[in-house]
Amino acid sequence: MPPRSIGAFAFVVGLLGAGLALTPSAARADGSTLYVNNTSTSNCSDSAADAGSQAQPYCSLQTAVDTARPGDTVMVVKGTFGPLDVKTSGTASAPLTITTGTSKVVTSIVTPLYGSGPGLTFDHVHDVALHGFFIGTNAQAPVVAVEGSDSVTLEGDHLEGVYSPSLVGIDGQSSTVTLSRDQLDSAPGEDGVDIAAGADGTVITGNKFSYGKNTPVNAAGAPGTVVVGNTFTDNGGCNTVISLTGASSGSTVENNAFFLGAPGGCATYGSSTPVVVSSGSTGATTFDYNVSESESGGALYNWGGRTYATAADLQAATGQGKHELYVAVAAGTTSLNVTPLIDSADAGAPNALSTDFNGKARVDDPLVADTGTGAGYYDRGAVEYQDPYQLAAAVSVSKGPAPLSETVTADETNPWKTGITSYTFDFGDGSAPVVSATPSVAHAYSAIGSYTVTVTATTAAGTSVAGSKKASVTVAAEAPLVPALSLGQARPHSSLTVQADASGTTDDWSIADYGVDFGDGTPAADLGTSGFGGHTYAKPGTYTATLTVKDDGGNTATTTRQVTVGSALVPFGPTRILDTRNGTGAAKAKVGPGAVLPLKVAGVNGIPATGVTAVALNLTGVNASASTVITAYPDGTTRPTASNLNLGPGQVTPNLVTVPVAPDGYVDLYNNAGSIDLVGDVEGYYSTTAATLGGTGFVQVSGPTRVLDTRTGIGTAKGKAGPGGLVTLTLPADGSSNASAVLLNVTETGATASSWVALEPSSGDVPTTSVLDFAAGQTSANLVVAPVSNGQVQFYNRTGNVDLIADVEGYVVSDPTTSPAALGSPYFPISPTRVLDTRNGTGAAQGTLGAKSKLSVKVAGHGGVPAGVKAVLVNLTGVKPTTSTWLSAYADGSALPGSSTLNLATGATRANLALVPVGSDGSIDIYNSSGTVNVVADVEGYYIG
Repeated sequence: MPPRSIGAFAFVVGLLGAGLALTPSAARADGSTLYVNNTSTSNCSDSAADAGSQAQPYCSLQTAVDTARPGDTVMVVKGTFGPLDVKTSGTASAPLTITTGTSKVVTSIVTPLYGSGPGLTFDHVHDVALHGFFIGTNAQAPVVAVEGSDSVTLEGDHLEGVYSPSLVGIDGQSSTVTLSRDQLDSAPGEDGVDIAAGADGTVITGNKFSYGKNTPVNAAGAPGTVVVGNTFTDNGGCNTVISLTGASSGSTVENNAFFLGAPGGCATYGSSTPVVVSSGSTGATTFDYNVSESESGGALYNWGGRTYATAADLQAATGQGKHELYVAVAAGTTSLNVTPLIDSADAGAPNALSTDFNGKARVDDPLVADTGTGAGYYDRGAVEYQDPYQLAAAVSVSKGPAPLSETVTADETNPWKTGITSYTFDFGDGSAPVVSATPSVAHAYSAIGSYTVTVTATTAAGTSVAGSKKASVTVAAEAPLVPALSLGQARPHSSLTVQADASGTTDDWSIADYGVDFGDGTPAADLGTSGFGGHTYAKPGTYTATLTVKDDGGNTATTTRQVTVGSALVPFGPTRILDTRNGTGAAKAKVGPGAVLPLKVAGVNGIPATGVTAVALNLTGVNASASTVITAYPDGTTRPTASNLNLGPGQVTPNLVTVPVAPDGYVDLYNNAGSIDLVGDVEGYYSTTAATLGGTGFVQVSGPTRVLDTRTGIGTAKGKAGPGGLVTLTLPADGSSNASAVLLNVTETGATASSWVALEPSSGDVPTTSVLDFAAGQTSANLVVAPVSNGQVQFYNRTGNVDLIADVEGYVVSDPTTSPAALGSPYFPISPTRVLDTRNGTGAAQGTLGAKSKLSVKVAGHGGVPAGVKAVLVNLTGVKPTTSTWLSAYADGSALPGSSTLNLATGATRANLALVPVGSDGSIDIYNSSGTVNVVADVEGYYIG
């Protein structure tokens, strides 16, 4: 990695060091202004006859400084320059000034990467001032070096280094060096100002220091050092701020603000303290009127070799620090507490500035008592707290039809009670500005358009104060108030939380207020003028929300919108919570005839203990001793007549069950006949409290769509899955782009051996749970909740060879950003309810369903399923077909899909859960391919929206 550098400056040094002779410019008098600008459009030259003029400035700053004479001003208009070595002096009465002519830093003097030496050197000169530059170096040298020089000044500059030992290095042969109103930003390990033994009269006044793991002011044997009115911010914690060692006597440290130990505070400075004055430096040295602010304690002073914890201790022992202040600040504070600084400094301190770091005059805060000396109202630190007077333009209405009468107001903040003599209003419509003695005026807009209003105040002192904020006025064509309300899922909140959005409301007036009654008996919510607000319903259901809109023209209008809230699906696992073969989740024993097995779901294996409304459980029956049916239902409720699992003797049969979870967290599993082992793997659960974030989301019903067939190469490579083999399904991008999981009807066929198929875990280990169990030669299907990773799902086959087929029935949508129009539907679980049984005429005519025939089943409005449902979860069972066949369930009124829901062998009875869209008439269709078969359908839940 390349080393860190100061900026990415493109240095065009030009003729520097090239050895080319320069043509001298025309004769001129001392006190001239020499212009410098090396930007591409400056027409600069270092050799032309008029080089240094405004029309043809110097390209090289070094050339300009070398050419200058006492009393000259080197005016740098703009540019980026290499290192500057100042060897030209001024005189006391005619100093040399090098300046940008502005308080803003627009020009840089930097030693480039891989260069050497300081950015700026005062090289045995005197009476030189430099103002307004950014100065830096990428070399291991001081940013500014003062060598054998005196009466030199850095004012209004910004200094920054990378590898420098210090920002300013003053050698022992220099004197009377002044740093004033400079910004000094030290990197860790980089001192601010290092003053060598022998240097005297250094003045550091009105500067801002930002530092970490270094010392901002380090005077080692430098008598007469003055450190007055600076602000020091410690970004590393536990650093010495000012160190006067050796023979640095006769020094002054006053009016400074020390912000110590941020971030993180500092409990102790160890052997050091923020302020160190050695025994050789205490003579005639003054230390007073400083403020120390810190998150935590620790000794503050080391004076003459002794440590003093507080200013009171220091004063009692030495007489110093009578007016010192210490302020404890809260942890994590990132700025100074201003109040202790105000009107408390010593205005008579040596070299105290009459204007602050920003050039602002000293002002008296009328709300704070004057506790300073001299003028009494100078502030400590580098910045003088100014009159906080502010004003902003405000209008009575932001929008209205033409002609529009407005009241325009100067909205004022005036804690100092500053006298205001007049206000000037500009209405932005081309009319003449209005000057008023009052802060409010009337104005009429006649033309349609958008206008910007500004206000300016004039104080009694004659100062003009511009408004900090403008106001906007829109004059619109006449139009009615038309309210609009949308209600959507408020991600990442629970599935019962909705976000109201009334921003689609249109009107020719600005809106005064939006209010929404969410239709659940709670008080109406005031959405103010934003039109946005959230609401959490207490329970699932369909509600009618009413929006009331009031505008600034006195008009009111309402509109309503229905919203349905229910459970969201949380893909989970697959995770085994039941296996009676080994005692997982229940006793280690088969479930006997007529027995009920209570199974704990909520609070088990990472499933939340509360908020779970239903569970998607892949339930497998193993080695039934007799033909039987298994029914799953909420614990503590009456067992329904519906079935979830149908088995013959010795069979291993799975089926996905979606069953409501009782308030106690249990579901019940009933075995009709014989004895049987049961295995349960959770593939997901429905919740009203889980945040709709990450994988949690609503089900987007898609209708059966084939996405995988290893027989033909759909969705993956063509060919059977071998023993221990993986099948990677790449889902269609238009459906899976924002899905966290997919509901797949997975079918196996042509198996060469009894086996099972599982979802491949991300770890790559052999799965411990299955989603589909089957025997050799069998064709069977099961609904699977499969997590989606990068648009893919992986299946694992345990033994033998088998073809896999998968049809998408829905997606779990958790991220609406990719496809916000398809956010999915909330789920409502119900206890399994039989809506069809052709054996006894439930839901259709009694009698078997013939070959290539279909029947329609009304689901909406029956068995607890309301009208208007989008889809139902149906456990579809085929009973003893006369030949091998398949069934397909789909929305009434739509075309027969090219996929099956249930595959049946001759004489078999088998069930499969399906997510089936509901037709506009509230019905679903069931189609039989071959022979005749009885059909049973049990609804386990429904989706709305």
